[in-house]
Amino acid sequence: MRVLITGAAGLIGRQLTRALESAHELILGDIRPTDDPRSVLLDVTQPVSVCAAMRNVDAVFHTAIASGHEGDFEDAAFNQLRFDVNVKGTWNVLDAAAKAGVRRFVHTSSLMVVWGYGAPQSVASDAPARPVGTYAVTKYLAEVACEHVAKTHGLSVVCLRIAKPIDLTDPAWKRQRMRPQWIAFPDLLEAYRLALIAPEISFEIITVVGVSSRCRWDLSKARRVLSYEPRYRLEDLGYELGDEHEPLTVPPG
Repeated sequence: MRVLITGAAGLIGRQLTRALESAHELILGDIRPTDDPRSVLLDVTQPVSVCAAMRNVDAVFHTAIASGHEGDFEDAAFNQLRFDVNVKGTWNVLDAAAKAGVRRFVHTSSLMVVWGYGAPQSVASDAPARPVGTYAVTKYLAEVACEHVAKTHGLSVVCLRIAKPIDLTDPAWKRQRMRPQWIAFPDLLEAYRLALIAPEISFEIITVVGVSSRCRWDLSKARRVLSYEPRYRLEDLGYELGDEHEPLTVPPG
């Protein structure tokens, strides 16, 4: 399968490339192209750039986001970038994918879209949005765009609401307490792989988080629709489990 990864130079994009390159023909789209022969210039805010990268593509992993800050960071200029990349950019990629006859579109959403459901409330896999902060609003609006294009153009779309992925090969993470919903990268990559091949999907929103003794986000839809089953439990691998508001930044390795 010929698969375009947007944001291919980012954290998730790099991991997806390594996980999928033996099984698929990859096009690595990013605003910062590399010397990899599979790499192409892709600025999601520019429709012409997106359409050029979308030629002869069977599926898309949309991982491009406005990077540089995490959590509840608010800044007027950066929020404009968030809307440009996360909302307009997602629309551009969806529109190009629909016009190109792409068979499956896997969108990277965020658990922050439903962060407004306070503890100890259990949160359904496709719970109605309760975004907290500008980043979450942009990710919610991107989900709305995904649903619209799926219903009006017949594009098969899976929106994965993901938690922060943890690199199990980086020992620095063991110096920080884990939030209960954070997910081991191998489990997240498996969810992406299954989202690419799951049959009979028109539009689905599916939460993918790590399993822990304190996790309150429902994984039943991931199990039912994607046949997903997490294998890694961070607290059983020597990571210290904290609460939902542990700091987001790992100390430098």
